Amino acid sequence: MPLAPRRQRHPENRKMLIGPAIAVAALLFPGLAVAIAHDAPVEISVTFASPAATVAGTLAMPDDDDNRHAVAGKVPVVVIVGGTLSHTRDGAMIRDGVPPRDALHRLAYALADAGYASLRYDKPGFGASKTNAQWTGSYADEAAVAAAAIEFVRGRKDCGRVIVAGESAGAYLACLAARGGKAADAYVFLGAHCGPGAEIYEYNYASLDRRADADPALKEWAGKNLRFERALGRQYKDMFAAAARGDATFTLVDGDLKKPVELRRRREELDSPPDEMFRHVQVPALALAGEFDLNVAPTHAARAVAIMRKAGNHGSTCVIVPGADHSFQQSPDDPALRIRERLNFESFRRPYESEVYREIVAWLDKSQPGPATQPPAAAPVKGHGIPEPFARRAVEKVERETTTGTTPERLLLAPGIQIVENITDGSRTAGVETLEGRIGPLLLAEKCQAHFIDMPPGMYCEEHPHSTESIIYTVRGTWVLCSKERRQVMKPGSLFHFAVNTPTGYEVPFGENAYILIFKGQRTTEKEADFINYLKGLSERLLKEQKAGIPYLLKDLPADHPALTFGKQVNPDLEKVITTAGRSKSE
Repeated sequence: MPLAPRRQRHPENRKMLIGPAIAVAALLFPGLAVAIAHDAPVEISVTFASPAATVAGTLAMPDDDDNRHAVAGKVPVVVIVGGTLSHTRDGAMIRDGVPPRDALHRLAYALADAGYASLRYDKPGFGASKTNAQWTGSYADEAAVAAAAIEFVRGRKDCGRVIVAGESAGAYLACLAARGGKAADAYVFLGAHCGPGAEIYEYNYASLDRRADADPALKEWAGKNLRFERALGRQYKDMFAAAARGDATFTLVDGDLKKPVELRRRREELDSPPDEMFRHVQVPALALAGEFDLNVAPTHAARAVAIMRKAGNHGSTCVIVPGADHSFQQSPDDPALRIRERLNFESFRRPYESEVYREIVAWLDKSQPGPATQPPAAAPVKGHGIPEPFARRAVEKVERETTTGTTPERLLLAPGIQIVENITDGSRTAGVETLEGRIGPLLLAEKCQAHFIDMPPGMYCEEHPHSTESIIYTVRGTWVLCSKERRQVMKPGSLFHFAVNTPTGYEVPFGENAYILIFKGQRTTEKEADFINYLKGLSERLLKEQKAGIPYLLKDLPADHPALTFGKQVNPDLEKVITTAGRSKSE
């Protein structure tokens, strides 16, 4: 499972994870076998304290050959915060009859193989982590442990930037820690719930009750093995009502089954709704979901991103991992088998989907800050004052550059003079098709630059800021500019400026493309090929976000969205635009 280019190593230097015991386990449980082509990281047993617990964990450091992200001897560290399925530092669920699970162990080793350190720990009350008299078992207690873990790695001389990977409910704990002032430098959310507390009961238990009523075989099996869970599905609303009243417990009753349920955490979910907590994440974040997640709806990854972006965090994105379940293990094709394996935990025996590790590592590699790069300073030419390289072009005669895969057709009239004769002719410009339209470079000057965006009908791009200011001119077509939910129709001849970090949104509720010309007051790209490569990556990212549920078309918005309300006011034929948006020209 290669995650990044690896240097070749001499065989005797390769520290293999697999031993006799693991080899036997691999034969018995194929899903458990760590695809053990990884080198073992250097693992250090550590302890740290939170107010209500003494926590034991493992700090996994990449070996010297993998230590490629270290800066001044400091390695970026991923603090892994397990969810409700992960009781131990390796991700095991401690319950009778539950198959082995090692999701967090796998994540730690995949990170080390890609050059990232990690800290994973036993939950208080499990493994070697101990609670004290102050422990109540609340989310607040567990969030304090996550905060202590962040502070622990920040205090180590060999640890640099801190990234938190929150698995399932671990994402909620990470958000609570951020709200409390213990934020990381970046976040990865794995199968995170982003909704009211009651919604998880609807998705897991009420849906189970409905499925059982519709499937005689499932009903018979659930009646023997899942009476408590089916009762939860029917009574969770009453349970949350009791929590809202401030009750300490709620008694679940189903025939002769009577079981009290502690409500501390339900009250916390009402007081601090999990979806609202994502607004406290103000640094780069990646939300991942499995396509067949039956614990948390896959759409919650996009929900989390929407909340973070609305709160001003536009460094967030999301990805759906095809074929994966909540643990990012491979899900069976048969929906009925998928449900049965999720309920009896046999899904834990399934192979893990390696795509999730590739997505995490690729995102981490891109989101880690690197040395700032600036275009080389232009050298003035004696006597002319025209900087290089412009002074060397068209000295003797007019020169013409033909269109390439990264540059437009340009006419060099004289030294220091570049001309693009027709910026709207797609055959004479280079560009990349994205969900935001066709985008491409036009001119790179000494200290400024220009590019274009050809936005298609029905496009929607939510408000987002940029780190550099721009002046934008509408060349053709009509579109809508949005900022702070205030909208303005832009027509040919319209010119506007946005300042640094000012959110702007772009909507095309009209039946024709809108072509805009963007001027940057500083040169941010060294060469056009760099911009084209950036656009290719952007195109891929936007497609992943759209698949995860981020809207990039007006037709993907809810009927009461302000963009649609305004669109209908300025274009009575909006419905026709929405119906045809996103179709290829051949359709």
